[in-house]
Amino acid sequence: MKDKHGENIEFILWSGDSVSLDVRDAAARVIAIQNVTNLLSHFFSSQFVFPVLGHDDPGALLGQQIGYTELGYLWRQWLPTDAIQTFNKGGYYTIEQKGNKLRIIALNSNAFSTTDESQNVDPNEQLAWLDRILVKSSKNKETVYLVSHMCPGANERDPDEAPQFHDKYSAKYLQMIRKYANIIVGQFCGHLHSDTFRIVYDHNKRPLSWMMMAPSLTPSKSPGVSNNPGLRLYKFNTNTGHILDYTQYYIDLETSANGDPDDWRVEYNLTHYYGLHEITARSLHQVAETFQLSDSPEFDRYFEANSVRLRPSKDCNLECRRMHFCAVTELDYSRFHSCVETAAEALSVSASPPHGHALFTAVLLVAIALAHRRQHN
Repeated sequence: MKDKHGENIEFILWSGDSVSLDVRDAAARVIAIQNVTNLLSHFFSSQFVFPVLGHDDPGALLGQQIGYTELGYLWRQWLPTDAIQTFNKGGYYTIEQKGNKLRIIALNSNAFSTTDESQNVDPNEQLAWLDRILVKSSKNKETVYLVSHMCPGANERDPDEAPQFHDKYSAKYLQMIRKYANIIVGQFCGHLHSDTFRIVYDHNKRPLSWMMMAPSLTPSKSPGVSNNPGLRLYKFNTNTGHILDYTQYYIDLETSANGDPDDWRVEYNLTHYYGLHEITARSLHQVAETFQLSDSPEFDRYFEANSVRLRPSKDCNLECRRMHFCAVTELDYSRFHSCVETAAEALSVSASPPHGHALFTAVLLVAIALAHRRQHN
């Protein structure tokens, strides 16, 4: 990425899980984080890196041997004093890009995954803090990126997996997304290893906001969750923060077993891949609606990209298709399961296409999104 785009890269979003779950030694886990930190610092010495904690990272949850303070010290080169203060408290922070009034909000989504009812209704006061930041951003007419390791909702490739956000946190979080959707111009997550997206609707089922989930940089090969390595480059309007496009890069491990740097290639470009005119919640909703068709070229493209073109052992049948559609459109876990149960009949017949144009628009795991400057007159 450094060779291809050099100094045009504005900043890096590092969405966590840099340590293998198999690494149990506390010192080795810190060294792993330090190694990735050093690599990013070396290759992107003039850019800011915005890291978030993955659920397998040291210090991700309270009570672990490694605390937030130790990791915050590793990342002091990127995080100013006020960001370090909130990171030390709960693993979250915000940084304002003053030149273009774009605010980066990095969340510790691991705190929302607990099912321990004895936990506070707002772990480390993160939700209250988020609400205050969004109120301030709204008053200051800022646009906002939300970055986290996990997004709320179900895993489209493992629907029986426990919810990534516990219900009591998911409801509050999504309520805030709906309230401030007009200033939230991007939500970026990793965690699932897969290439997918999510849509947030209002209570009248009108699309309000979207979330992009980038696949993991490190490959995985196990039943149901396999993927080639992927790396994503976003293009955005530096004046407004609006995402204009992204290019997904990958290595095809079937033809490049060693993963040589020269083997990285473009997998797809979002706007061209789906015929998008713009990247909005409405355009992504229109493409998700085509997933309900019994024969959908858009879904075929989506499914191929979902595992970064590492072909699954079996085709995606109607039940599989339902899982993907419901995961994309229902972020409430109980509503996701209701969607799966009720969508069977709808997906067994061809529905009418949406009106208008066809707009569609680890195990070392690091899902890195790179934002590329694109100025507009």
